[in-house]
Amino acid sequence: MDWLILLIAVCFILTALKFYKDSEQIKSNRETIINYAFYKAILDSFVERAYEVIHKDKLFIYSLEATRPKDEEFNEVTKEFLQLVEKLMGPRLVKIYVEVYGSRDTFLFNLAEYFNSKYENDEIRKTSMDNMMNQELEVPEDKQNVTT
Repeated sequence: MDWLILLIAVCFILTALKFYKDSEQIKSNRETIINYAFYKAILDSFVERAYEVIHKDKLFIYSLEATRPKDEEFNEVTKEFLQLVEKLMGPRLVKIYVEVYGSRDTFLFNLAEYFNSKYENDEIRKTSMDNMMNQELEVPEDKQNVTT
């Protein structure tokens, strides 16, 4: 009979601990949602800094030439970007953001998507492409005189 009371007490304690842990997780999730703008602002600052470094070191020449790196090279640069973001953030912040996003894969996927869209909207590259297009469309004066 004593072992039955002990078993019921242990079950009760385990249930109470699980309930407490679940309520703490719900509270943490609620705080994350409420403070989303705060989390986003912090992440944006690290991501922007990492993008500036990677763009300057690895992609700037492509922007000036209005070209795009080969897919393998771009994938490698994307990996370097992800590693740099993690290095800048540090393990504690990475752990927090992995929790915010639900998994490491989701967190890294969102960072990679940010990097890709930021590169696609690169103003230097767009300006260089526009300049190249305008130069190709302009007909030199000596060729205009030949046709008239």
